[in-house]
Amino acid sequence: MRLFTNRGLGRAQELLKAALETTEAGEFGRGEELAREAARLWTRAGRRGVEGLAVSRAVLVKAVRHQGRIAEAGEELQAGLAAPGITGSGEAALRIELADALRAELRHAEALDVIRRVLAVAGTTRWRLKGRQQQALLLGELGRHRQAVEVLADLAAEARRGAQSEFALAIDSNRLAQLSYLGEHAEVDTEAPRMRAAAGTVAEPGATLVRLAGGNTLAVSLSLRGRHAEAERLLRESLAETGLPGPFALTLNVNLSRALLGQGRTDAAAEAVEAARAIADGMPALSNDNRSALGLAAANLHLALEQPAEAEQQAREALTRCADAASHRVLELRTALGIAKLRQGRGDSTLAGAVADWRAHFGEEHHGTVAAREALAG
Repeated sequence: MRLFTNRGLGRAQELLKAALETTEAGEFGRGEELAREAARLWTRAGRRGVEGLAVSRAVLVKAVRHQGRIAEAGEELQAGLAAPGITGSGEAALRIELADALRAELRHAEALDVIRRVLAVAGTTRWRLKGRQQQALLLGELGRHRQAVEVLADLAAEARRGAQSEFALAIDSNRLAQLSYLGEHAEVDTEAPRMRAAAGTVAEPGATLVRLAGGNTLAVSLSLRGRHAEAERLLRESLAETGLPGPFALTLNVNLSRALLGQGRTDAAAEAVEAARAIADGMPALSNDNRSALGLAAANLHLALEQPAEAEQQAREALTRCADAASHRVLELRTALGIAKLRQGRGDSTLAGAVADWRAHFGEEHHGTVAAREALAG
């Protein structure tokens, strides 16, 4: 019996590792199958399998949720959290999924509380790194971009100490994106090329993903300061390498639309928005971040096409996908909404409010403040 159990535990560990890797790669159907089989074996192991079962359930929750089966994912998560004896990595993995579910419901304060618990129980495991990554995402969506930068800088250093260079480079990309929102583009100019070059030090497919993410981050920074042709070149290069449609291809098309609108090429921008929308339509569980980004791109396209009523509709819908905070995304949407209302003869109070909040939260010379102020001046 002991020999059989040891073999079963070894097989469970192999299945769980494969489930984690497959789910991280976005293969959620296969990830679900592997996580279910791993959970079955961990269950048979009794007390020795408690932690493995909890982690398997966390992976299963993620895989099911990303296939659009939200209620089923919620039930599985509650069952996992209610199981006796859950501690350490198992509790951390499940609570990260809980935080992600709360984030999807725009319950950011509660999600941050859950992440604090994750960091308290995760020790030095991968779940601590994942928890801090989730913490930074939440802070950014709450408009606390400076805090997000600080968390991400510490997280990248921690990952490097643990010889997790690929994860550290991905975190570098997240940090540079937050710096772009803050308008600190000089550091992006310096660090993004270094990050892309360092991608060659990690194995594929991670190397390509890191390099493309660095190019996307640099392109966003370039567009935000008006260097749209350079941004377009980087984004088209990344799209040519991306392969199958997915969240990253959607992001690239959304950012490409911004670069094209900045050059006055509305027909090409419309094609990019439609490409992003087609990808979104094929994704059963699109994140609020992706939905609001797509809505912002559509709103700006309608403004360029002199369709302010449609722009207003898109901006209002996208705002329902965001936390009620003065984040870069929210202020861009409020700026688009204010321009749309102004063009429909409904006053300038919304746009003036956006200008005031850009100024208060980002500064007088920030690219967002300047753009909104110019729009208000007419």
